[in-house]
Amino acid sequence: MMHLPTIISISILLNVIIGAFLLSLYFLRQQASYLYWGSSCLLFVFAQITASLRVFIDFPLITHYLADLLIISAPLAAILGIHAYSQSDKKYHKACAFVVILSMLILLPVHDSPLNQIITTAIIAICFSYAAFALRKLQVERIMHLALLKLCFVIHALIMLLQFSLLVSDYQDIIDTDLTHILAVILISHIIITTLTAMIWPLMMFLESEQVLNDLANRDPLTGLLNRRSFITISNSYLEQANHNLTELCALMIDIDFFKKVNDQYGHETGDEALKWVAKKIKSQLREHDLVARIGGEEFAVILPSTTQTQGESLSERIRLAIHNDRFFYQNQALKLTISVGIITHKSGTNNVNELLAEADKGLYKAKSNGRNQVVTMAF
Repeated sequence: MMHLPTIISISILLNVIIGAFLLSLYFLRQQASYLYWGSSCLLFVFAQITASLRVFIDFPLITHYLADLLIISAPLAAILGIHAYSQSDKKYHKACAFVVILSMLILLPVHDSPLNQIITTAIIAICFSYAAFALRKLQVERIMHLALLKLCFVIHALIMLLQFSLLVSDYQDIIDTDLTHILAVILISHIIITTLTAMIWPLMMFLESEQVLNDLANRDPLTGLLNRRSFITISNSYLEQANHNLTELCALMIDIDFFKKVNDQYGHETGDEALKWVAKKIKSQLREHDLVARIGGEEFAVILPSTTQTQGESLSERIRLAIHNDRFFYQNQALKLTISVGIITHKSGTNNVNELLAEADKGLYKAKSNGRNQVVTMAF
């Protein structure tokens, strides 16, 4: 079996490093989730240190009572970190404080008896079970890391439940087996999984921060669609592939009809929601490999790779009808929105997406001149 003092020493060192790192991130970014998770790591460190003092001193008030309170506080701090990320930590402060105070009152009379470990194990199992449940509220792009974090919490809860059942059985003399070896294995598992969990959280947060920065640079903050700069960059690569493979490609310019009236009559907040609604409607009709962006105001651009003129016209009409045949509802207001679409089919010749979009824009202008709410195809 692995040497327990070595495992504890490595765990203390790693958790001190991770905890200090997370706290430094908190002071740098003022993001509360880092504060809670950093505190969780350090609480776990102090819990291990106070529990390890049993080898040197016989003072249960510290080596048992204080150690158990610290070990209970560690997952509670992690839970607050989860809720802080979803901006809902404040209403959980009282609940976590209540758990700590209740633990203090329950454990104090039994801190020097076998019941101490049984009660502590039960509380920790409940904490980790709730932590796994709380993760469902997290909105993150990296689902794999979230699933791994949830798995750690679930395994942790199951290990604590196993330890609880063994301790209860031993306390009631149901089993005759010496549990020392089994409980040592459980303790090592507890330490390893806690340390692993502490490492996954900052990794996930860093990747999410990277995703946020990437979205800020490449996406329209209102609709979540690509912005003009990133759209042009990706579209140029699509155009190069079309020229290389001698395949057709369609470009669409889309504009919401009379959108200024929406802002003037219903306000800009309604206008923003209308833009998001139209963006979703456009995206719902596109294929996975199609490209869509909001390139300014109420104007959208679409690139349809490997698409003939007939296919492009059919898809454009589907987009138009999806908006025309539905109503946008916001704050008890039902608005009838329509769009005009200009479409151009590229076969070969140009490597410049802006030229293609300029031709599609001529079709859009013609659609508006002809009465709006229609698709106009331009010859390239």
